Amino acid sequence: MANFKLGVITDEISQNIEDSIRIAKRYGLDGLELRSVDGKQMHRLSDQRVKEISAMIHDAGLQVCGLSTPVFKCNLKNKEEVAAHHRMLRRYAELARLLDARILRGFSFWADRDFEVAYPDIVKELQRTAPVLEEYGLQFALEADPSVFATNGAKVARLVQAASSPWIGALYDPGNNMWDPDGEIPYPDGYEALRADICHIHVKDAVREQERTEAVAIGQGQVGYGPLLARLAAEGYDGWLVLETHYRLASTLSEEQLKRPAGYAFSAGGEEATVECLESLLELLEQHGQKIC
Repeated sequence: MANFKLGVITDEISQNIEDSIRIAKRYGLDGLELRSVDGKQMHRLSDQRVKEISAMIHDAGLQVCGLSTPVFKCNLKNKEEVAAHHRMLRRYAELARLLDARILRGFSFWADRDFEVAYPDIVKELQRTAPVLEEYGLQFALEADPSVFATNGAKVARLVQAASSPWIGALYDPGNNMWDPDGEIPYPDGYEALRADICHIHVKDAVREQERTEAVAIGQGQVGYGPLLARLAAEGYDGWLVLETHYRLASTLSEEQLKRPAGYAFSAGGEEATVECLESLLELLEQHGQKIC
């Protein structure tokens, strides 16, 4: 029996938190991850609105499993931008306290040069986050992304291990490997690279053909979720498995929307696609004899 908990990123469904709560309850999910609500990224909402959102989620018997922040999607060479993102991190830490969340997702800066050249400076900035994370009792989950320096599990693992802080871990998103310019195989390679450092997992699926990647429903792509889900259950992973749909039935998300997901245009058509992905994910779990506790 799997011990992990299931969630979904709310703006993959709607900008209205009530819609996300309704879908989560319909499919028996355990929690919600927040990125943008009411057309705004979470750090742009008032404390009062965040408290209202928190009350609605918890009154529905759901948890806030994390905040999908844009922290460190900025220019590493620009000291003002980097300073602003450190301030943003503290703001998200305050929001996490209001929402009773424990995980902040973040990145490794826009890739504008070779990873090896930037590596020492990225590690230094990650280490600077530790005092804030410790103060608020939070985990910073570093995610691979094709637009930032750490594009895959191997690079994320190097950064997390070099940062060497109990407050900094790895977010494993095997679907992101489908966009990795280095071509890391989502499973088992991406998983093996991160296995010792994983603190959070996102799931999405995609097909990559001739250097073009297209998002599809869970189980319809090339990630290989069956073996991965079985492995997670067998090894006793007890964290979150959070759906990040990144797929729409009647349209295709633009590169810019994938790079900076948020707002009403991003969420348009998301509910139908997310429902399809949730049904596929739950079916995969059942096929592999896994019932979620």
